[in-house]
Amino acid sequence: MNSYRILVVMLVLAFGAALPGPAFADDVSHVEQPSAKESPPPRAPLRLNTVDFQETGAESGKLTLAGVALPGKELYLFLDDEPLATVAPDDAGKWTHESEMKLDEGRHTLRADQYDESTNMLAARAMVTIQRVKPGSNEPPAPKATSP
Repeated sequence: MNSYRILVVMLVLAFGAALPGPAFADDVSHVEQPSAKESPPPRAPLRLNTVDFQETGAESGKLTLAGVALPGKELYLFLDDEPLATVAPDDAGKWTHESEMKLDEGRHTLRADQYDESTNMLAARAMVTIQRVKPGSNEPPAPKATSP
């Protein structure tokens, strides 16, 4: 019975907000206007700023990743959902990692995760999907919608 009452209250509030009457239309003095000097929203606690792959030979290459993360917390890097490396951001939160590897043509997902040590829960995540194509190929990569 309590859930029924909550549902009814929520519907009344939704309709009240959607249908402004005279009581709402004339009384706007209580609404705070945004200040021109408001600070910008905080930046994401984890970012991948650099994703670069350079071929160094027929069967090898160098993958470089860099970004910003929460300082003092280990950062776990993944390539196509497989562990790639663990890095430690410096005191300013900057981090970088280089790996010698072969990276096949096609789509690849790079992910960086940080966990809160006190709860062992995910504190921040950044993901990017890249696509390698044959050199000289004029074919655009096929679009693919993804969500984190």
